[in-house]
Formats: sequence, structure tokens, C-alpha cells
Amino acid sequence: MLHRLLHEIKIELYWFKKELSRRFRMDTPIGIMGIIALISGALLLLSLIQGIAAVIRGAIPWVAGSNVSSIYWSSFGYALKISLIFIAFSVSITLFFLLKIFHRR
Repeated sequence: MLHRLLHEIKIELYWFKKELSRRFRMDTPIGIMGIIALISGALLLLSLIQGIAAVIRGAIPWVAGSNVSSIYWSSFGYALKISLIFIAFSVSITLFFLLKIFHRR
């Protein structure tokens, strides 16, 4: 009984995936760039929230002399991570809009 139910769910998910890709055209270059732009935007948002939480934690003055270097390097790593994610987001959103503009030409 469980095997039959899982088989029915697999069939429904297969057709659901086919319908989504056909309706929203996710198998085209524009669709792929849209997906990449959404994922990189979500990662950027999560990283910004993580940075705000780190600033709030760092605002509490419990930093001793030996912990100053760890806070410095963690902020350096955070800045590097945010800059790389922002570059990926900027490039993907730019390519997405360029593909949307020049799609019909």
C-alpha cells in the first residue's frame, strides 16, 4: 500500500514539474538566469541578516584583548563573503534583464 502511494506521489510530482517548467519557461536561458538571480538574491538577503546579527552581537562590549583579532578576521571574512555574493547577484540580475530586453530581437 505504501509503495503504491509513493508511486502515485512520484507521478504527480513529475507532472507538476513538467507543468511548472512549461508554464514559467524555466528551461530557457531567461528562466535559468531568473532562477540564479533569485537564489543569489536570497543568499544575499540571508548574509545581510547574518551581518546585522553579528553587528548586534558585537555591540555588546564583552570583547577582551585576545578576542579582538578574531572579531577583526570574522568581519574581514564577512565582507569578503558579502562582496562575492553581491557581485554574483549583480551579474545575474544584469544578465537576466539583458536577456529579457534582447530576447525578441
